[in-house]
Amino acid sequence: MNATMLKRTLLFSIIGLSLFQNACQKATETENKIIQNDILSICNMAIQNAIVVDHVAAPVGSRRYVYASIAAYESLVPFHSNYQSVAPMMNGLKATPLPDTTQKYCLDLVAMAAHTYVSQKLVYKEDSIANFRKRQLEFYQDKMSNSMFEASISYGDSVGSHIVKWSKSDSFAYFRGREFFLTKNNPGSWEQTPPDFMEAIEPNWGRIRPVLVKSVREFQFDAPEPYSTNKQSRFYAIAKQVYDTVNSKDTNQLKTAWYWDDNPNASVHYGHATINVLKVSPAGHWLSMFSTVARQKNYSLMETADGMVRLSSAIFDAFITCWHVKYKTDYLRPITAIHDLIDSSWNSPIQTPAFPEYPSGHSVVSSAAATVLTATFGEYEFTDSAEFKFGLGVRKFKNFREASNQACVSRLYGGIHFIDAIEKGKKLGNEVGNYHVTHLKTKR
Repeated sequence: MNATMLKRTLLFSIIGLSLFQNACQKATETENKIIQNDILSICNMAIQNAIVVDHVAAPVGSRRYVYASIAAYESLVPFHSNYQSVAPMMNGLKATPLPDTTQKYCLDLVAMAAHTYVSQKLVYKEDSIANFRKRQLEFYQDKMSNSMFEASISYGDSVGSHIVKWSKSDSFAYFRGREFFLTKNNPGSWEQTPPDFMEAIEPNWGRIRPVLVKSVREFQFDAPEPYSTNKQSRFYAIAKQVYDTVNSKDTNQLKTAWYWDDNPNASVHYGHATINVLKVSPAGHWLSMFSTVARQKNYSLMETADGMVRLSSAIFDAFITCWHVKYKTDYLRPITAIHDLIDSSWNSPIQTPAFPEYPSGHSVVSSAAATVLTATFGEYEFTDSAEFKFGLGVRKFKNFREASNQACVSRLYGGIHFIDAIEKGKKLGNEVGNYHVTHLKTKR
């Protein structure tokens, strides 16, 4: 063999060895890896899109987020020694399956698999999540060995399956067939409101099992202001406050009311035509705000999962607690009082939701969310873009509490809540939030 041939042979051997080593490295990764830190925010967008398509009530939407978030968090815990499983703290949740320590994993693929396994089982139109999951799997497939790819999906799905099984014991399916609510027709009781005069939404939601709170009865609440037709009464005064606030037609107040409407069941009527208006849900709005901060502060995948499990759990329990009080007090909406006492032609700028008024659900949920996020992550200035895709622009907030307070008062601006429901809702929401801060411990 001459010198030239020998050099070529050696060169091809070196190239071949290099290719072989690269292939072996891909086939037998030596450590767990992360490709997308932001995957859970992307997964939540898939749930948000499904909620819009399914047209479900806000409490139902919160259920989808919480179980998916818990699944994602639990799937990541075994890989982070400074975090611990929340299973011992959650009502009825048994220990989560552990990964095979002989395998290596792509952690964001694990979390994505767990998250989408759960959300696909909870949405009505499964294709919306199934297609999203398929696109994500195609993205991941050529970025790791087949063994890591398959192990990651398998483990994520096993955790997802575990959480889905747990979710089935929360009484959601049982109460879905028992939604009818009989209006009492007593002075001051809730009655169906225009324009749709819908049946009461989710009257049994207060009986769903919370994830962390042991019983909604742990939280005390004041009775709402007694109904009165007396123009000198305090009830007439708070009804007149709503009437006057709306009639002032303050442009900034109206924009705030629309920005925080977050009613997935809203509709607009044009003659005989009814058009459903696409809007984000309260849980989706708050999770989007947290995602913005997570990106801004460059949170790790685990830090993001931690925030989402805390936030979604507090929101879910806040909805259950709030709905328990709503159907206990069975209180009329401002539009009913104003029609009876002040002006029969008056209408609210945003559509009155079809359930009792007291307390304000947005006030309870937003206050609980702000309490948990502030206690866990501190105060950060951020720009909220959750409503941008719905044509409502962006808003800048100094911190989570400022956003929460704006969400609360928006219900007065929108003409759908008395001031008492807002203030008492804040109080109840803060109590639920503080309960979660005290009892949900994710760090070792």
